Amino acid sequence: MTTTHTLPSGLVESMSGAGSRAETDLLRGGQLSKRLVQLRAILDLAGQDAPEDAQIAGLRESFAALAAIQRRAPDVVAGLLSGPQAGAWAARCLHRLAGSPSRTPLWIHLAHLGSIALAAAVRSGVDIDVLVPVRTGKVSLPTLGLATVDSGGPWALARAAPGDPVRLDGAKPLDWQPVRALETDAVTVYVDDADAYWTCFGLPVRYQVPGPEIDRWRRHLDGALAVLAERHPDRLAAVTSALQCLVPVDQQGRFAGVSASSAQAPGAVALTEPAGPQRFAATLVHEIQHFRLSALHDLVPVHQMETGPRVYSPWRNDPRGLPGLLHGTYAFLGVADFWSREWPGAGRAAELMYARTLRQLWIARRILATASALTPAGTALAEAVGEQIDRLPETGLSADIRRLAGDLTAHHLALWRLRYAEPDPAEVAAVADAWERGETVAPQGDPLYHTTAESAPGGDSPLFRLATEWVEDPATLTGLAADPVAFAAHCPGANPGDLALLAGDYRKVQAERLADIAAGTTDETGWASLSVAHARLCADPDRSPLAVRPELVRAARDDRRYLPLRDMVSRYITGTSTSDSIRR
Repeated sequence: MTTTHTLPSGLVESMSGAGSRAETDLLRGGQLSKRLVQLRAILDLAGQDAPEDAQIAGLRESFAALAAIQRRAPDVVAGLLSGPQAGAWAARCLHRLAGSPSRTPLWIHLAHLGSIALAAAVRSGVDIDVLVPVRTGKVSLPTLGLATVDSGGPWALARAAPGDPVRLDGAKPLDWQPVRALETDAVTVYVDDADAYWTCFGLPVRYQVPGPEIDRWRRHLDGALAVLAERHPDRLAAVTSALQCLVPVDQQGRFAGVSASSAQAPGAVALTEPAGPQRFAATLVHEIQHFRLSALHDLVPVHQMETGPRVYSPWRNDPRGLPGLLHGTYAFLGVADFWSREWPGAGRAAELMYARTLRQLWIARRILATASALTPAGTALAEAVGEQIDRLPETGLSADIRRLAGDLTAHHLALWRLRYAEPDPAEVAAVADAWERGETVAPQGDPLYHTTAESAPGGDSPLFRLATEWVEDPATLTGLAADPVAFAAHCPGANPGDLALLAGDYRKVQAERLADIAAGTTDETGWASLSVAHARLCADPDRSPLAVRPELVRAARDDRRYLPLRDMVSRYITGTSTSDSIRR
Protein backbone atom coordinates (compact mmCIF):
# COMPACT_ATOMS: atom_id res chain seq x y z
CA MET A 1 0.00 0.00 0.00
CA THR A 2 1.55 3.31 -1.10
CA THR A 3 0.39 6.83 -1.90
CA THR A 4 2.06 10.08 -2.97
CA HIS A 5 1.05 13.74 -3.05
CA THR A 6 2.63 17.01 -4.14
CA LEU A 7 2.38 20.18 -2.06
CA PRO A 8 1.59 23.28 -4.14
CA SER A 9 3.47 26.48 -3.47
CA GLY A 10 1.57 28.98 -1.34
CA LEU A 11 -0.47 26.22 0.34
CA VAL A 12 0.12 27.52 3.87
CA GLU A 13 -0.85 31.12 3.07
CA SER A 14 -3.92 30.00 1.12
CA MET A 15 -5.13 28.10 4.19
CA SER A 16 -6.11 31.41 5.78
CA GLY A 17 -9.03 31.55 3.33
CA ALA A 18 -12.29 29.64 3.29
CA GLY A 19 -10.94 26.44 1.71
CA SER A 20 -11.88 24.47 -1.40
CA ARG A 21 -12.48 20.96 -2.65
CA ALA A 22 -8.99 20.84 -4.19
CA GLU A 23 -7.49 21.70 -0.82
CA THR A 24 -9.61 19.05 0.90
CA ASP A 25 -8.52 16.41 -1.61
CA LEU A 26 -4.87 17.28 -0.94
CA LEU A 27 -5.31 17.22 2.83
CA ARG A 28 -7.23 13.94 2.71
CA GLY A 29 -4.41 12.46 0.63
CA GLY A 30 -2.10 13.44 3.46
CA GLN A 31 -4.38 11.65 5.91
CA LEU A 32 -4.18 8.49 3.81
CA SER A 33 -0.38 8.68 3.88
CA LYS A 34 -0.47 9.18 7.64
CA ARG A 35 -2.79 6.22 8.11
CA LEU A 36 -0.54 3.92 6.07
CA VAL A 37 2.41 4.94 8.23
CA GLN A 38 0.35 4.29 11.35
CA LEU A 39 -0.72 0.90 10.04
CA ARG A 40 2.89 -0.05 9.32
CA ALA A 41 3.84 1.04 12.85
CA ILE A 42 1.03 -1.02 14.38
CA LEU A 43 2.15 -4.14 12.50
CA ASP A 44 5.81 -3.66 13.45
CA LEU A 45 5.23 -2.73 17.10
CA ALA A 46 2.73 -5.51 17.68
CA GLY A 47 4.99 -8.07 16.02
CA GLN A 48 7.95 -6.91 18.10
CA ASP A 49 6.40 -6.13 21.49
CA ALA A 50 3.12 -8.09 21.58
CA PRO A 51 3.41 -11.08 19.20
CA GLU A 52 1.00 -13.16 21.25
CA ASP A 53 -1.73 -10.52 21.12
CA ALA A 54 -1.11 -10.04 17.39
CA GLN A 55 -1.47 -13.76 16.76
CA ILE A 56 -4.66 -14.05 18.83
CA ALA A 57 -6.13 -11.06 16.95
CA GLY A 58 -5.24 -12.42 13.51
CA LEU A 59 -3.52 -9.10 12.79
CA ARG A 60 -1.38 -10.27 9.87
CA GLU A 61 -4.31 -12.10 8.26
CA SER A 62 -6.50 -9.01 8.50
CA PHE A 63 -3.77 -6.88 6.94
CA ALA A 64 -3.34 -9.39 4.10
CA ALA A 65 -7.11 -9.34 3.48
CA LEU A 66 -7.17 -5.54 3.41
CA ALA A 67 -4.21 -5.46 1.01
CA ALA A 68 -5.97 -7.92 -1.31
CA ILE A 69 -9.09 -5.71 -1.36
CA GLN A 70 -6.91 -2.66 -2.01
CA ARG A 71 -5.56 -4.26 -5.18
CA ARG A 72 -9.12 -4.78 -6.49
CA ALA A 73 -10.89 -1.71 -5.04
CA PRO A 74 -8.27 0.92 -4.14
CA ASP A 75 -10.77 3.77 -3.79
CA VAL A 76 -12.81 1.84 -1.21
CA VAL A 77 -9.77 1.10 0.95
CA ALA A 78 -8.42 4.63 0.54
CA GLY A 79 -11.76 6.07 1.65
CA LEU A 80 -11.87 3.88 4.73
CA LEU A 81 -8.26 4.39 5.78
CA SER A 82 -8.38 8.17 5.33
CA GLY A 83 -11.70 8.38 7.19
CA PRO A 84 -12.25 9.35 10.82
CA GLN A 85 -13.15 5.85 12.04
CA ALA A 86 -9.83 4.33 10.98
CA GLY A 87 -7.97 7.38 12.29
CA ALA A 88 -9.54 7.11 15.75
CA TRP A 89 -8.72 3.38 15.87
CA ALA A 90 -5.11 3.78 14.70
CA ALA A 91 -4.36 6.48 17.28
CA ARG A 92 -5.90 4.45 20.12
CA CYS A 93 -4.07 1.30 19.03
CA LEU A 94 -0.71 3.08 18.92
CA HIS A 95 -1.30 4.63 22.33
CA ARG A 96 -2.05 1.17 23.70
CA LEU A 97 1.07 -0.28 22.10
CA ALA A 98 3.08 2.57 23.62
CA GLY A 99 1.95 1.50 27.08
CA SER A 100 -1.16 3.60 27.64
CA PRO A 101 -3.27 1.90 30.34
CA SER A 102 -6.54 0.33 29.27
CA ARG A 103 -9.07 -2.14 30.62
CA THR A 104 -9.56 -3.44 27.09
CA PRO A 105 -7.20 -6.30 26.10
CA LEU A 106 -4.66 -5.33 23.46
CA TRP A 107 -5.78 -8.13 21.17
CA ILE A 108 -9.24 -6.58 21.01
CA HIS A 109 -7.74 -3.35 19.64
CA LEU A 110 -5.52 -5.21 17.18
CA ALA A 111 -8.42 -7.35 15.97
CA HIS A 112 -10.31 -4.22 14.94
CA LEU A 113 -8.20 -4.17 11.78
CA GLY A 114 -10.36 -7.15 10.82
CA SER A 115 -13.44 -4.98 11.24
CA ILE A 116 -11.94 -2.38 8.89
CA ALA A 117 -11.09 -5.09 6.34
CA LEU A 118 -14.61 -6.53 6.62
CA ALA A 119 -16.15 -3.09 6.03
CA ALA A 120 -13.98 -2.73 2.93
CA ALA A 121 -15.03 -6.19 1.74
CA VAL A 122 -18.74 -5.42 2.16
CA ARG A 123 -18.38 -2.12 0.30
CA SER A 124 -16.33 -3.63 -2.55
CA GLY A 125 -18.09 -6.98 -2.90
CA VAL A 126 -14.91 -8.95 -2.17
CA ASP A 127 -15.20 -12.21 -0.22
CA ILE A 128 -12.88 -12.48 2.81
CA ASP A 129 -12.75 -14.30 6.12
CA VAL A 130 -11.27 -12.45 9.13
CA LEU A 131 -11.42 -12.25 12.92
CA VAL A 132 -13.30 -9.29 14.41
CA PRO A 133 -13.52 -8.14 18.06
CA VAL A 134 -16.71 -8.59 20.12
CA ARG A 135 -17.27 -6.14 22.97
CA THR A 136 -20.04 -7.15 25.39
CA GLY A 137 -21.91 -8.81 22.54
CA LYS A 138 -21.42 -5.98 20.03
CA VAL A 139 -19.36 -5.96 16.83
CA SER A 140 -18.63 -2.47 15.49
CA LEU A 141 -17.97 -2.29 11.75
CA PRO A 142 -16.58 1.09 10.68
CA THR A 143 -18.97 3.12 8.48
CA LEU A 144 -21.45 0.19 8.34
CA GLY A 145 -23.08 -0.38 11.70
CA LEU A 146 -23.33 -2.36 14.91
CA ALA A 147 -24.04 -6.10 15.06
CA THR A 148 -25.26 -7.98 18.13
CA VAL A 149 -24.05 -11.53 18.79
CA ASP A 150 -24.21 -14.02 21.65
CA SER A 151 -20.66 -13.74 23.00
CA GLY A 152 -21.08 -14.87 26.60
CA GLY A 153 -18.47 -12.45 27.98
CA PRO A 154 -17.06 -8.90 27.83
CA TRP A 155 -14.33 -9.71 25.26
CA ALA A 156 -14.39 -12.23 22.44
CA LEU A 157 -13.53 -12.78 18.79
CA ALA A 158 -15.82 -13.82 15.96
CA ARG A 159 -15.02 -15.22 12.53
CA ALA A 160 -16.60 -12.79 10.05
CA ALA A 161 -17.38 -12.64 6.34
CA PRO A 162 -19.60 -10.52 4.07
CA GLY A 163 -23.21 -11.59 3.82
CA ASP A 164 -26.18 -9.20 3.81
CA PRO A 165 -24.27 -7.35 5.19
CA VAL A 166 -22.20 -9.69 7.40
CA ARG A 167 -22.09 -13.16 8.86
CA LEU A 168 -20.49 -13.76 12.23
CA ASP A 169 -19.36 -17.28 13.10
CA GLY A 170 -21.37 -18.50 10.13
CA ALA A 171 -24.70 -16.93 11.22
CA LYS A 172 -26.63 -13.72 10.86
CA PRO A 173 -26.29 -11.26 13.75
CA LEU A 174 -29.00 -11.35 16.39
CA ASP A 175 -29.56 -7.67 15.60
CA TRP A 176 -28.15 -5.19 13.08
CA GLN A 177 -28.14 -1.41 13.56
CA PRO A 178 -26.84 0.30 10.41
CA VAL A 179 -25.12 3.66 10.31
CA ARG A 180 -27.81 6.01 8.93
CA ALA A 181 -27.19 8.39 6.05
CA LEU A 182 -28.37 12.00 5.84
CA GLU A 183 -28.67 12.58 2.11
CA THR A 184 -28.92 16.16 0.86
CA ASP A 185 -28.51 17.78 -2.53
CA ALA A 186 -25.00 18.93 -1.57
CA VAL A 187 -23.56 15.97 0.34
CA THR A 188 -24.25 12.65 2.04
CA VAL A 189 -23.28 12.68 5.72
CA TYR A 190 -23.62 9.73 8.08
CA VAL A 191 -24.85 9.83 11.66
CA ASP A 192 -22.34 7.38 13.11
CA ASP A 193 -23.64 6.17 16.44
CA ALA A 194 -21.97 2.74 16.15
CA ASP A 195 -18.18 3.08 16.04
CA ALA A 196 -16.21 1.76 19.00
CA TYR A 197 -13.51 4.45 18.94
CA TRP A 198 -15.45 7.69 19.33
CA THR A 199 -13.96 7.93 22.81
CA CYS A 200 -11.36 10.14 21.09
CA PHE A 201 -13.76 13.08 21.53
CA GLY A 202 -13.89 12.80 25.31
CA LEU A 203 -17.68 13.23 25.23
CA PRO A 204 -20.57 10.89 26.13
CA VAL A 205 -21.57 9.52 22.72
CA ARG A 206 -25.20 8.54 22.15
CA TYR A 207 -25.20 5.07 20.65
CA GLN A 208 -28.13 3.63 18.67
CA VAL A 209 -30.13 6.85 18.23
CA PRO A 210 -33.83 6.19 17.44
CA GLY A 211 -35.08 6.74 13.89
CA PRO A 212 -37.28 9.81 14.64
CA GLU A 213 -34.25 11.63 16.03
CA ILE A 214 -32.28 10.79 12.91
CA ASP A 215 -35.03 12.49 10.90
CA ARG A 216 -34.58 15.61 13.02
CA TRP A 217 -30.83 15.53 12.39
CA ARG A 218 -31.56 15.38 8.65
CA ARG A 219 -33.68 18.52 8.91
CA HIS A 220 -30.99 20.24 10.97
CA LEU A 221 -28.37 19.47 8.32
CA ASP A 222 -30.63 20.67 5.50
CA GLY A 223 -31.16 23.96 7.34
CA ALA A 224 -27.47 24.51 8.06
CA LEU A 225 -26.43 23.79 4.49
CA ALA A 226 -29.13 26.15 3.23
CA VAL A 227 -27.67 28.95 5.39
CA LEU A 228 -24.20 28.25 3.99
CA ALA A 229 -25.46 28.07 0.40
CA GLU A 230 -27.25 31.41 0.68
CA ARG A 231 -24.54 33.57 2.24
CA HIS A 232 -21.37 31.45 2.51
CA PRO A 233 -20.85 29.48 -0.72
CA ASP A 234 -17.08 29.44 -0.17
CA ARG A 235 -17.53 27.86 3.27
CA LEU A 236 -20.13 25.46 1.88
CA ALA A 237 -17.56 23.94 -0.47
CA ALA A 238 -15.15 23.31 2.39
CA VAL A 239 -17.85 21.83 4.64
CA THR A 240 -19.37 19.48 2.07
CA SER A 241 -15.99 18.21 0.90
CA ALA A 242 -14.53 17.61 4.38
CA LEU A 243 -17.50 16.53 6.51
CA GLN A 244 -18.07 12.77 6.55
CA CYS A 245 -20.07 11.96 9.67
CA LEU A 246 -21.82 13.41 12.70
CA VAL A 247 -21.44 11.71 16.08
CA PRO A 248 -24.39 12.35 18.43
CA VAL A 249 -23.52 13.39 21.99
CA ASP A 250 -25.78 13.19 25.04
CA GLN A 251 -27.37 16.53 25.90
CA GLN A 252 -26.51 17.53 29.47
CA GLY A 253 -28.42 20.45 30.90
CA ARG A 254 -29.90 23.53 29.33
CA PHE A 255 -26.62 25.06 28.25
CA ALA A 256 -24.84 21.84 27.32
CA GLY A 257 -24.84 22.42 23.58
CA VAL A 258 -21.33 21.26 22.68
CA SER A 259 -19.36 20.22 19.64
CA ALA A 260 -15.91 18.74 19.22
CA SER A 261 -13.50 17.52 16.60
CA SER A 262 -10.36 15.43 16.97
CA ALA A 263 -7.06 15.47 15.11
CA GLN A 264 -7.28 11.69 15.35
CA ALA A 265 -10.56 11.57 13.43
CA PRO A 266 -10.71 14.34 10.79
CA GLY A 267 -14.06 14.36 9.02
CA ALA A 268 -16.17 13.56 12.09
CA VAL A 269 -17.95 16.14 14.25
CA ALA A 270 -19.27 15.12 17.66
CA LEU A 271 -22.10 17.32 18.90
CA THR A 272 -25.32 17.55 20.81
CA GLU A 273 -28.47 17.97 18.75
CA PRO A 274 -28.21 21.39 17.05
CA ALA A 275 -30.31 24.27 18.35
CA GLY A 276 -31.03 25.83 14.95
CA PRO A 277 -29.73 26.06 11.39
CA GLN A 278 -27.67 29.21 11.90
CA ARG A 279 -25.85 27.91 14.99
CA PHE A 280 -25.39 24.51 13.32
CA ALA A 281 -23.85 26.15 10.26
CA ALA A 282 -21.45 28.12 12.49
CA THR A 283 -20.53 24.89 14.30
CA LEU A 284 -19.72 23.13 11.04
CA VAL A 285 -17.54 26.04 9.89
CA HIS A 286 -15.74 26.01 13.25
CA GLU A 287 -15.01 22.27 13.23
CA ILE A 288 -13.98 22.19 9.57
CA GLN A 289 -11.37 24.82 10.43
CA HIS A 290 -9.94 22.40 13.01
CA PHE A 291 -9.84 19.63 10.37
CA ARG A 292 -7.96 21.85 7.96
CA LEU A 293 -5.33 22.95 10.45
CA SER A 294 -4.77 19.43 11.83
CA ALA A 295 -4.40 18.00 8.33
CA LEU A 296 -2.05 20.82 7.31
CA HIS A 297 0.11 20.20 10.38
CA ASP A 298 0.43 16.54 9.37
CA LEU A 299 1.80 17.63 5.98
CA VAL A 300 3.74 20.75 6.99
CA PRO A 301 4.31 21.13 10.77
CA VAL A 302 3.20 24.60 11.87
CA HIS A 303 4.35 24.39 15.47
CA GLN A 304 6.95 22.56 17.51
CA MET A 305 6.15 19.95 20.12
CA GLU A 306 3.94 21.31 22.90
CA THR A 307 6.59 22.58 25.29
CA GLY A 308 7.10 25.79 27.20
CA PRO A 309 4.61 27.89 29.18
CA ARG A 310 0.89 27.68 28.69
CA VAL A 311 -0.87 30.82 27.52
CA TYR A 312 -4.12 32.72 27.63
CA SER A 313 -6.72 31.70 25.06
CA PRO A 314 -9.76 34.01 24.76
CA TRP A 315 -12.03 31.01 24.14
CA ARG A 316 -10.96 28.86 27.07
CA ASN A 317 -11.29 29.12 30.82
CA ASP A 318 -7.91 27.42 31.41
CA PRO A 319 -4.34 27.97 30.21
CA ARG A 320 -3.57 26.41 26.83
CA GLY A 321 -0.48 25.31 25.01
CA LEU A 322 0.48 27.19 21.86
CA PRO A 323 -1.09 24.56 19.54
CA GLY A 324 -4.40 25.07 21.34
CA LEU A 325 -4.23 28.84 20.93
CA LEU A 326 -3.35 28.50 17.24
CA HIS A 327 -6.25 26.10 16.71
CA GLY A 328 -8.63 28.42 18.53
CA THR A 329 -7.55 31.42 16.49
CA TYR A 330 -7.84 29.53 13.22
CA ALA A 331 -11.24 28.05 14.06
CA PHE A 332 -12.71 31.31 15.30
CA LEU A 333 -11.43 33.19 12.27
CA GLY A 334 -13.90 31.03 10.35
CA VAL A 335 -16.59 31.70 12.95
CA ALA A 336 -16.02 35.46 12.80
CA ASP A 337 -16.15 35.40 9.01
CA PHE A 338 -19.44 33.51 9.27
CA TRP A 339 -21.04 35.91 11.76
CA SER A 340 -19.77 38.97 9.88
CA ARG A 341 -22.19 37.98 7.13
CA GLU A 342 -24.94 36.66 9.42
CA TRP A 343 -25.46 39.26 12.12
CA PRO A 344 -27.04 42.02 10.00
CA GLY A 345 -30.71 41.20 10.28
CA ALA A 346 -30.15 38.14 12.51
CA GLY A 347 -30.78 39.83 15.85
CA ARG A 348 -28.70 41.44 18.55
CA ALA A 349 -27.46 38.13 19.96
CA ALA A 350 -25.79 37.36 16.63
CA GLU A 351 -24.37 40.89 16.54
CA LEU A 352 -22.90 40.36 20.00
CA MET A 353 -21.48 36.99 18.98
CA TYR A 354 -19.61 38.61 16.11
CA ALA A 355 -18.43 41.63 18.11
CA ARG A 356 -17.04 39.50 20.91
CA THR A 357 -15.36 37.01 18.57
CA LEU A 358 -13.68 39.89 16.75
CA ARG A 359 -12.18 41.19 20.00
CA GLN A 360 -11.06 37.71 21.01
CA LEU A 361 -9.23 37.39 17.70
CA TRP A 362 -7.44 40.71 18.26
CA ILE A 363 -6.07 39.40 21.58
CA ALA A 364 -5.09 36.02 20.16
CA ARG A 365 -3.29 37.61 17.21
CA ARG A 366 -1.22 39.70 19.61
CA ILE A 367 -0.15 36.63 21.60
CA LEU A 368 0.66 34.59 18.50
CA ALA A 369 2.83 37.40 17.17
CA THR A 370 5.24 36.82 20.08
CA ALA A 371 5.16 33.00 19.99
CA SER A 372 8.56 31.39 19.54
CA ALA A 373 7.32 27.82 19.11
CA LEU A 374 5.87 28.37 15.63
CA THR A 375 7.75 26.84 12.71
CA PRO A 376 8.46 29.00 9.63
CA ALA A 377 5.28 27.56 8.09
CA GLY A 378 3.39 28.35 11.29
CA THR A 379 4.69 31.91 11.29
CA ALA A 380 3.60 32.34 7.66
CA LEU A 381 0.16 30.96 8.54
CA ALA A 382 -0.16 33.21 11.61
CA GLU A 383 0.72 36.25 9.51
CA ALA A 384 -1.81 35.30 6.82
CA VAL A 385 -4.45 34.70 9.49
CA GLY A 386 -3.61 38.08 11.03
CA GLU A 387 -4.21 39.76 7.68
CA GLN A 388 -7.62 38.06 7.45
CA ILE A 389 -8.45 39.25 10.97
CA ASP A 390 -7.58 42.81 9.95
CA ARG A 391 -10.08 42.57 7.09
CA LEU A 392 -12.99 41.67 9.36
CA PRO A 393 -15.29 44.70 9.51
CA GLU A 394 -16.34 46.52 12.66
CA THR A 395 -18.42 49.17 10.95
CA GLY A 396 -22.15 48.89 11.52
CA LEU A 397 -21.94 47.41 15.00
CA SER A 398 -24.08 49.39 17.42
CA ALA A 399 -22.31 51.33 20.17
CA ASP A 400 -23.86 49.40 23.06
CA ILE A 401 -22.95 46.04 21.47
CA ARG A 402 -19.34 47.19 21.01
CA ARG A 403 -19.27 48.29 24.63
CA LEU A 404 -20.74 45.03 25.87
CA ALA A 405 -18.42 42.91 23.71
CA GLY A 406 -15.45 44.82 25.09
CA ASP A 407 -16.61 44.28 28.67
CA LEU A 408 -17.20 40.56 28.16
CA THR A 409 -13.76 40.10 26.64
CA ALA A 410 -12.10 42.14 29.39
CA HIS A 411 -13.99 40.23 32.08
CA HIS A 412 -12.86 36.88 30.68
CA LEU A 413 -9.23 38.03 30.57
CA ALA A 414 -9.38 39.51 34.07
CA LEU A 415 -10.91 36.33 35.45
CA TRP A 416 -8.22 34.25 33.77
CA ARG A 417 -5.48 36.48 35.20
CA LEU A 418 -6.94 36.21 38.70
CA ARG A 419 -7.02 32.42 38.43
CA TYR A 420 -3.76 31.68 36.66
CA ALA A 421 -1.33 34.60 36.30
CA GLU A 422 1.53 34.33 38.79
CA PRO A 423 2.38 37.82 40.11
CA ASP A 424 6.06 38.57 40.56
CA PRO A 425 6.64 39.36 44.28
CA ALA A 426 8.61 42.45 43.30
CA GLU A 427 5.70 43.74 41.23
CA VAL A 428 3.28 43.04 44.07
CA ALA A 429 5.54 44.91 46.50
CA ALA A 430 5.80 47.87 44.11
CA VAL A 431 2.00 48.13 43.88
CA ALA A 432 1.63 47.83 47.65
CA ASP A 433 4.37 50.37 48.37
CA ALA A 434 2.85 52.94 46.01
CA TRP A 435 -0.54 52.20 47.51
CA GLU A 436 0.76 52.95 51.01
CA ARG A 437 2.41 56.18 49.84
CA GLY A 438 -0.79 57.42 48.23
CA GLU A 439 0.65 57.21 44.73
CA THR A 440 -0.44 55.49 41.55
CA VAL A 441 1.78 53.02 39.75
CA ALA A 442 1.63 51.97 36.10
CA PRO A 443 2.13 48.23 35.48
CA GLN A 444 4.47 47.20 32.71
CA GLY A 445 4.48 44.08 30.55
CA ASP A 446 1.83 41.59 29.64
CA PRO A 447 2.67 38.28 31.35
CA LEU A 448 0.18 36.03 29.60
CA TYR A 449 2.77 33.24 29.60
CA HIS A 450 3.40 33.18 33.36
CA THR A 451 0.70 30.72 34.35
CA THR A 452 0.04 27.77 36.57
CA ALA A 453 -0.85 24.36 35.16
CA GLU A 454 -4.27 24.22 36.82
CA SER A 455 -7.45 23.72 34.84
CA ALA A 456 -10.92 25.23 35.06
CA PRO A 457 -14.34 23.99 34.00
CA GLY A 458 -14.85 24.16 30.25
CA GLY A 459 -17.70 25.75 28.36
CA ASP A 460 -18.61 29.36 27.76
CA SER A 461 -18.87 31.82 30.61
CA PRO A 462 -22.18 32.29 32.44
CA LEU A 463 -21.78 36.04 31.91
CA PHE A 464 -21.72 35.66 28.13
CA ARG A 465 -24.75 33.36 28.17
CA LEU A 466 -26.52 35.95 30.30
CA ALA A 467 -25.47 38.73 27.91
CA THR A 468 -26.85 36.96 24.83
CA GLU A 469 -30.24 36.83 26.52
CA TRP A 470 -29.93 40.36 27.90
CA VAL A 471 -29.45 42.01 24.52
CA GLU A 472 -32.62 40.36 23.21
CA ASP A 473 -34.87 40.58 26.27
CA PRO A 474 -33.56 42.70 29.18
CA ALA A 475 -37.02 43.09 30.71
CA THR A 476 -37.40 39.39 31.52
CA LEU A 477 -34.01 39.21 33.23
CA THR A 478 -34.69 42.41 35.16
CA GLY A 479 -37.92 40.88 36.42
CA LEU A 480 -36.16 37.67 37.45
CA ALA A 481 -33.51 39.61 39.37
CA ALA A 482 -35.98 40.17 42.22
CA ASP A 483 -35.99 36.42 42.92
CA PRO A 484 -32.39 35.12 43.26
CA VAL A 485 -33.54 31.48 43.31
CA ALA A 486 -35.51 31.82 40.09
CA PHE A 487 -32.68 33.81 38.56
CA ALA A 488 -30.13 31.10 39.43
CA ALA A 489 -32.36 28.42 37.93
CA HIS A 490 -32.82 30.43 34.75
CA CYS A 491 -29.18 31.52 34.41
CA PRO A 492 -26.90 28.94 36.09
CA GLY A 493 -23.61 30.39 37.23
CA ALA A 494 -24.73 34.02 36.90
CA ASN A 495 -26.24 36.31 39.55
CA PRO A 496 -28.52 39.37 39.51
CA GLY A 497 -25.58 41.66 40.26
CA ASP A 498 -24.20 40.88 36.79
CA LEU A 499 -27.06 42.83 35.19
CA ALA A 500 -25.56 46.15 36.30
CA LEU A 501 -22.37 45.32 34.38
CA LEU A 502 -24.35 44.38 31.26
CA ALA A 503 -26.32 47.62 31.53
CA GLY A 504 -23.14 49.66 31.83
CA ASP A 505 -23.91 50.91 35.37
CA TYR A 506 -20.25 50.83 36.33
CA ARG A 507 -20.53 52.94 39.49
CA LYS A 508 -23.05 50.51 40.89
CA VAL A 509 -20.86 47.55 39.98
CA GLN A 510 -17.85 49.19 41.61
CA ALA A 511 -19.72 50.05 44.81
CA GLU A 512 -21.21 46.57 45.19
CA ARG A 513 -17.96 44.71 44.45
CA LEU A 514 -15.95 46.92 46.82
CA ALA A 515 -18.49 46.20 49.55
CA ASP A 516 -18.32 42.46 48.84
CA ILE A 517 -14.52 42.46 48.95
CA ALA A 518 -14.52 44.41 52.21
CA ALA A 519 -16.95 41.90 53.69
CA GLY A 520 -14.91 38.97 52.44
CA THR A 521 -17.84 37.59 50.41
CA THR A 522 -16.47 37.79 46.88
CA ASP A 523 -14.37 35.51 44.70
CA GLU A 524 -12.30 36.03 41.55
CA THR A 525 -15.49 36.64 39.53
CA GLY A 526 -16.28 39.65 41.70
CA TRP A 527 -12.74 40.92 41.35
CA ALA A 528 -13.02 40.55 37.57
CA SER A 529 -16.25 42.59 37.52
CA LEU A 530 -14.57 45.28 39.64
CA SER A 531 -11.64 45.34 37.22
CA VAL A 532 -13.94 45.88 34.22
CA ALA A 533 -15.99 48.59 35.92
CA HIS A 534 -12.85 50.32 37.18
CA ALA A 535 -11.34 50.34 33.68
CA ARG A 536 -14.49 52.04 32.35
CA LEU A 537 -14.39 54.70 35.09
CA CYS A 538 -10.67 55.45 34.73
CA ALA A 539 -9.53 58.29 32.53
CA ASP A 540 -6.38 56.29 31.69
CA PRO A 541 -7.08 52.59 32.39
CA ASP A 542 -3.82 51.44 30.83
CA ARG A 543 -1.99 52.98 33.80
CA SER A 544 -4.08 51.24 36.45
CA PRO A 545 -2.97 47.81 37.70
CA LEU A 546 -6.54 47.01 38.77
CA ALA A 547 -7.70 47.53 35.17
CA VAL A 548 -4.96 45.62 33.37
CA ARG A 549 -3.34 43.43 36.05
CA PRO A 550 -5.99 42.78 38.73
CA GLU A 551 -4.01 39.85 40.11
CA LEU A 552 -1.34 42.33 41.30
CA VAL A 553 -3.86 44.38 43.26
CA ARG A 554 -5.49 41.35 44.86
CA ALA A 555 -2.09 39.95 45.82
CA ALA A 556 -1.00 43.30 47.28
CA ARG A 557 -4.18 43.53 49.35
CA ASP A 558 -3.85 39.94 50.52
CA ASP A 559 -0.26 40.66 51.55
CA ARG A 560 -1.13 43.86 53.45
CA ARG A 561 -4.76 43.53 54.42
CA TYR A 562 -5.03 46.95 56.01
CA LEU A 563 -4.65 48.71 52.63
CA PRO A 564 -7.89 50.61 51.82
CA LEU A 565 -9.05 49.32 48.44
CA ARG A 566 -11.72 52.00 48.06
CA ASP A 567 -9.14 54.77 48.40
CA MET A 568 -6.82 53.07 45.94
CA VAL A 569 -9.61 52.75 43.36
CA SER A 570 -10.60 56.39 43.81
CA ARG A 571 -6.99 57.50 43.37
CA TYR A 572 -6.74 55.94 39.90
CA ILE A 573 -10.08 57.34 38.81
CA THR A 574 -9.23 60.89 39.90
CA GLY A 575 -5.63 60.53 38.64
CA THR A 576 -3.09 61.78 41.22
CA SER A 577 0.69 61.47 40.93
CA THR A 578 2.11 58.56 39.00
CA SER A 579 5.15 56.39 39.67
CA ASP A 580 6.44 54.13 36.90
CA SER A 581 8.11 51.79 39.36
CA ILE A 582 7.15 48.48 37.80
CA ARG A 583 9.37 47.44 34.92
CA ARG A 584 9.63 44.18 33.02
